[in-house]
Amino acid sequence: MSLASLQQTFESIPDHVNRNAHLVHRGRFLNAQLKISIDSDCWLMEIREGKSTALTQKFPLFQTADLVISASGEAWAALWEKFPKAGWHDIFALHKRGAMRIEGESHVLFAHLQYLKDVLNTPRQFHAA
Repeated sequence: MSLASLQQTFESIPDHVNRNAHLVHRGRFLNAQLKISIDSDCWLMEIREGKSTALTQKFPLFQTADLVISASGEAWAALWEKFPKAGWHDIFALHKRGAMRIEGESHVLFAHLQYLKDVLNTPRQFHAA
């Protein structure tokens, strides 16, 4: 998957999340900012009451975030495959293999773990096999 394709896929996440009433309901208690990187490209995703309210690549240099999740394009592409390979199927599996970094407020991560995993896995269900 090309970098442009990965970027486009990532940028589709907010729309898919906001149209999924079950997912929004699951995240209804989450208000957070996430910095998410694909290679050297970085986005700031704002989540308010389970909805993705903003996604931008233009933010201050020292912008704080509750969670920072960084991975290579290869790692994101593997995560978003329709049927990912073992060890590439989950953010913790990617972290364990050293392909993804997860930093920030551990309470935010663990209190909303399934919601965050589902948000980041959203592209999987729209990916061609």
